[in-house]
Amino acid sequence: MKDKCGVIAVYLAAGKSRRMGVNKLALPFGGKTIGNSVLEKAVNSKLDFTIVVKREEDSLRWIDDTLFETTFRERWKAVVCREADKGQAHSLQSGLLAAMETEPKGIMVLLADQPLLPLRIINDMVSRYLLQGRVPFLAASFQGIPRPPIIFSPQMVPDLLKLVGDEGARQLFKKRELTGMLVEYENDADFFDVDTKNDYQWLKGCGHRK
Repeated sequence: MKDKCGVIAVYLAAGKSRRMGVNKLALPFGGKTIGNSVLEKAVNSKLDFTIVVKREEDSLRWIDDTLFETTFRERWKAVVCREADKGQAHSLQSGLLAAMETEPKGIMVLLADQPLLPLRIINDMVSRYLLQGRVPFLAASFQGIPRPPIIFSPQMVPDLLKLVGDEGARQLFKKRELTGMLVEYENDADFFDVDTKNDYQWLKGCGHRK
């Protein structure tokens, strides 16, 4: 990974899948797995690098063999969050600290359970963020509601490091003094996250999309 990168992704993959009852990232989808879907797009995108935040016991078998080949392996790495059981905020912080070592211009937060997120949205957000300069954040939006993925400027990291438990980055949007940018997208399904068995059944029924 080179120093002073553009936009780096923090790929949150350290959840316990409590509501699913099994590791949802390893569930089959599109000939591969749910967890592999957005990671594969990330390493093929305009992102400079991707940091996969995982649980200590996760062997990453849900990641397709092709992403371990030399060409792709140079585009991502895994970091362990030993406090993953304490909530998503701790996983986010593990990724942010690793990302900040490269002095990035921006940090995109990606969720591993959003398998329908298109490559075009990742690329569009990276391009917009770099053109806008260092706004505090640039978030995807559907009908005016911000949702992941979100790109944060490095200046936001101190506030993100104050989150606790299952507090997500959305908590920061409640601060009136915080001004960022929302990018409106038209398809709600692009941001569909898989939490339950019913969600997974819907996902399988909708088919695989790039």
